[in-house]
Amino acid sequence: MFKKLLKSEFSRNVMTLLTGSAIAQFIPLLLTPILSRLFSPEEFGLFAFYISIITLFSAIATGRYELAILLPKDDKKAINVLALCFIILISICTTLLAILFFFEEGIIQFIQKPDLKGWLYFIPLTLFFTSSYSIFTYWSNRKSRFADTSVGIVSLSTTKVGVNLYAGLSKVNFFEAKASFLEFFKALFKKSYAIPSGVSAIGIGGLILGSFVGYFSAVFYFIIKFFKNDRGLISSINKVTIKEMAKEHEKFPKINSIHALTDQFKNSGVIYVISYIFGDIILGFYSMTLRILTTPLAVIGNSFGQVFLQKTASIYSDKGDFIPLIKKTISKLSLIAAPIFILILLFGPQLFSFVLGEKWEIAGEYARYLTPWLFLHFVFSPIFQVAVVIGRQKELFYLSLVGNSIVFGSILIGGYFFKDIKISFLILSTLNVGYYIYSYNYILKISKKAIQV
Repeated sequence: MFKKLLKSEFSRNVMTLLTGSAIAQFIPLLLTPILSRLFSPEEFGLFAFYISIITLFSAIATGRYELAILLPKDDKKAINVLALCFIILISICTTLLAILFFFEEGIIQFIQKPDLKGWLYFIPLTLFFTSSYSIFTYWSNRKSRFADTSVGIVSLSTTKVGVNLYAGLSKVNFFEAKASFLEFFKALFKKSYAIPSGVSAIGIGGLILGSFVGYFSAVFYFIIKFFKNDRGLISSINKVTIKEMAKEHEKFPKINSIHALTDQFKNSGVIYVISYIFGDIILGFYSMTLRILTTPLAVIGNSFGQVFLQKTASIYSDKGDFIPLIKKTISKLSLIAAPIFILILLFGPQLFSFVLGEKWEIAGEYARYLTPWLFLHFVFSPIFQVAVVIGRQKELFYLSLVGNSIVFGSILIGGYFFKDIKISFLILSTLNVGYYIYSYNYILKISKKAIQV
């Protein structure tokens, strides 16, 4: 069975990315029970708030032109799309840095997060490297260098968690203590150990710096590989071709970037609503739930998604039928995710309490309520990229508005009317079952039309 799967180019490319993903996620997952005892729920909550700002701006940071890197048949045109991405990115990051320089105090007062004072300057810096990582990932996938993409994932993940761990240990004065590693970790996992509370400078700083350094290391690796393999294409970059590519792929900033922005408004909006209605502690529990359930699976989903997008674009360019690829991808992702989510549905609170510490048991309860939504999101999200390949971004944008309204509306209803976040999650998961079933059928419908043209 395994040998049969590896005969498929699609499966081999996915396995290449998954190998790196598995390595990248093994260490973070192994260290999560330690990090959950070194950092407080409030710090995880505040970090989630900080990241939500970056992800919001990431929707427009490149005009979404990085998605167009895969489309030109000619590398000389594709390299100009890459250059266009960086021109837009540098402009936006510079503007954000200037705004923070002049209005940091006012922004701190507006968001009511004094613990982020000074750290806001890392927003444009981290935004630059997160977006650069995305740009180079698409370039790497265009060239079918999935091994390089895999190494980039490993570099990002391991460097990030390494900085987090160092900061966490520094926070509890581990390096100043005389206790051995074994004694310290035995004490860390005892029931008598008190998980930290509140927000400390080194705590929130360690989480923020971990993210920044992680993306920096991955981008540094991609830059080395780019100059080794593709530096000859740099001479092909010119203003005329950049303008031509901007015009040819104008749907990405006009439609896809708005689509991405609404997605991030939803994600960031949920973070803001939870923070202001329920507080940073509840936000910390929610962010840990997503961290445990989505981080390892997101890497798997992204691996499938990147290969799926590249393969679909190739098949469609050759006027082939990519519907079997859609169905095969759905089937494989369902088989991967089902055992994990069934386990969480049955034993979520007990697992979270045992692995992360008793204080995190409530995150396991949240996981139970969110399981249907997260399972369907994991399984169906990669195939939505079909709309990008066949030029149906506008329809996908309208479809996403419905999905975003469900998520954001559910949190608002549960918060304002019931004052219970569990009711929010219950409404969210229930409505999303119908949403994803409809969306899947719609993707199949527009795919069939595109193939018949």
